[in-house]
Amino acid sequence: MSGLFITATDTEVGKTVITGALAAALRQRGLAVGVMKPVASGGVTSQDGKLLAEDATFLMRAAGLAESERSYVNPVCLAPALTPAVAAVESGVTINVPDLVAACRCLLNRYPMALIEGVGGITAPIWEEYLVVDLMAELALPALVVARPNLGTINHTVLTVDYARRRGIKVAGIIINGWDEAKAGVLERSNLAYIERLTGVPVLGKFPYSPDISVPKAKVTDLAALAEQHLAIDRIIELLGGTDHAGH
Repeated sequence: MSGLFITATDTEVGKTVITGALAAALRQRGLAVGVMKPVASGGVTSQDGKLLAEDATFLMRAAGLAESERSYVNPVCLAPALTPAVAAVESGVTINVPDLVAACRCLLNRYPMALIEGVGGITAPIWEEYLVVDLMAELALPALVVARPNLGTINHTVLTVDYARRRGIKVAGIIINGWDEAKAGVLERSNLAYIERLTGVPVLGKFPYSPDISVPKAKVTDLAALAEQHLAIDRIIELLGGTDHAGH
């Protein structure tokens, strides 16, 4: 059993795209990988009346998992597009934290390697005062932080890494999402240099925007290829415990 927790400096930074990209690349290499979005808000109602998380659908498509795995991938789905603690109250739902932690450990035991994606940033409330960082600390997995390339990202990333470390979480790497190599100038490149310099954490990739990738539409075209091209997949496999996890 091994895993990584994928978090971010904020919401809408691209955790789901990066988690899916890693899953697709690992799958393409013949490695069995589980994916999980323990809590999702902003769920949509399917044609048969079921509340589904688009993030979970995207992750399942990327990892090649059947619909029957959905309850393991996403045990809690809430309709309001709000932070989970608020979305739950608005929905009349109680989030049972011990059950949620147990579901994460169940997923980790079902697969030889797993990627668990948080919701929002690390201080987003899951239920009452229980934050994403509390779940990260309980699971004790190394973390990857997804960050933006633009102005302000140094501050957001350094604060996220520092807070995680204060809670005893190992931050194993940083991935920049939405990188545009053709337009990257002194701002973007200096951001990367300072993030590594101030955190001491390596940047393990600069993932580009692709119109062929869409979370709402569950489009995963070329996801694995882009991951291989732009992310340090070999290093990430090492963080997951090596290459002795082929098969299921």
